[in-house]
Amino acid sequence: MKKIIMITMLFLASIHLQAQTIHRSVIGSAGNISSNGNIVLSSTIGEAITQTLTISTHKITQGFQQGKKLDSTNLYLLIYLQGYYSNGYYMKPTLYNQGQSTDTIITDSITVELHPANNPSAVAAEVKTILSRNSNANCMMHVANGNYYIVIKHRNHIETWSANPVSFNGTFAYHDFTWAASQAYGNNLVEIEPGYFAIYSGDINGDENIDLLDLSEIESDINNFQFGYFDTDINGDGNVDLLDAPVVENNINGFIYSMHP
Repeated sequence: MKKIIMITMLFLASIHLQAQTIHRSVIGSAGNISSNGNIVLSSTIGEAITQTLTISTHKITQGFQQGKKLDSTNLYLLIYLQGYYSNGYYMKPTLYNQGQSTDTIITDSITVELHPANNPSAVAAEVKTILSRNSNANCMMHVANGNYYIVIKHRNHIETWSANPVSFNGTFAYHDFTWAASQAYGNNLVEIEPGYFAIYSGDINGDENIDLLDLSEIESDINNFQFGYFDTDINGDGNVDLLDAPVVENNINGFIYSMHP
């Protein structure tokens, strides 16, 4: 009888000890991630009462994680878009031609992403900014100081990465995609004037390839006599017509695709 009681007590004790085991995990009933400028705050709320406990260099906050302030770096870029290039080292006023803007100094918007050098598949920051006809663009990037690949995305041009990571130090960063093919990862730029380079045009569906799927979209909009703000307007003149197809056909024949780590 004593043996049975002892076994039962040990079994109950083992359950109690297992129930009290603490793992590195959070069970939250609510939570959120908020940002304002370069301030990022993430929170998980798992308890009705929150409290911060500090011992020496260790800090534990019940429910809420500590906020983080990111550094701000002003990024300056030089970029030409092959399809929109005109002459005299200027691009067309594409948004003006497509009825989206009255500003004839700009060409279109681009998306700029930063990917950490030690983890290129991750996106550390993303900003949409305006590209001027003379190839200038600048934007404020809110990231921790470090080295990042610069990635340029556009609605009908191929995704293009900087050849190497660029240093961001909380003040100023710069990258020129225009003066040599080697400025892009995999030398993935096209020469539009002697010594001047641009991002390849024609990736309309955003699958990182310029192929027959993109050309079919152009042909469809040509047959429908489309004009205005269309991704298939490859040359940025405001109309989708036979003038938009040749550059895409050349890039298809060149087997152009996005190159990155």
